Amino acid sequence: MDSEVPPVLPQASPPVPRKSRTWLFVVLGLAGAAMLGFLVVVGTGALFVLTAKDQPLSANDKAALLTIEDVALWMEDFAPDKSLESFSKKKYLDGSYEIDYVFEDSSDDAAPYVMCSIAVEQKTSDALISYKAVHVGLHIGFGAEEGVEQVERNDLFRWGDASKFCLLESEGLPVGVVFSARKETRVFLVSISGIYFDDSETIKELLEEKLRALERLPAP
Repeated sequence: MDSEVPPVLPQASPPVPRKSRTWLFVVLGLAGAAMLGFLVVVGTGALFVLTAKDQPLSANDKAALLTIEDVALWMEDFAPDKSLESFSKKKYLDGSYEIDYVFEDSSDDAAPYVMCSIAVEQKTSDALISYKAVHVGLHIGFGAEEGVEQVERNDLFRWGDASKFCLLESEGLPVGVVFSARKETRVFLVSISGIYFDDSETIKELLEEKLRALERLPAP
C-alpha cells in the first residue's frame, strides 16, 4: 500500500444491534462445533476439543489478520480504541490451529465492527469441512438478522481455490462486507460492518497483503 491516504469510502451505521452481531459469531462457533461433531463420529472430535491449547500469536499470525487498523485507513477522522481489540490462537492435537480477531466498540454505534478468523488445517479435506462450516454459520447467522442480506459479488474479488465475496445490505443499501476463502489447507474469513468496499482495486488493496501473509503461515 502506498503512503498516500486512501479515499474515504461510503459508510453506514451498523445495521443490527451489536449484541445480535456477537450472537452471529456464536453461531459460527456452533457451526465449527458441528464440524467437530462430525469428527466425533470417526472418534477424534472430542479429543480435539479437550486438547485445544491457547497459544501466543506470532508476528506472522498477526500479519495475516485484517484488523481495525487496516479498516481505519479508509475512514476519515476515526481513531480506533485499540484496547477494544481481542486476539486468540488455539492449537489442536494434530497441529492444526485457529487464529481469531475481533474489534467491537459497544459504546459507539458509528464505529465499525471487524472480525477476522483463520484456520490452518492438517489436510485439504479438513479445510473443506471448515470452509463449509463457515458458510453454514454465516447463512444461519445473517438469516436471523432481520433486514440484513448477503448479496454475492464475486465479480469484485476472487482468491484461492474457492472464495465468496458478499456485500451486506440493509434496505437495499450496502452497509458492510463478508469475504470467505480457502486455499489448500488454509481458510480465511473476514466480516466488516459500518463501512463497505465495492471497488475491486480497493478490495485488492485491503485484502491481498493479508492473503499473501496467510500463505506464509507455517503448516501444522
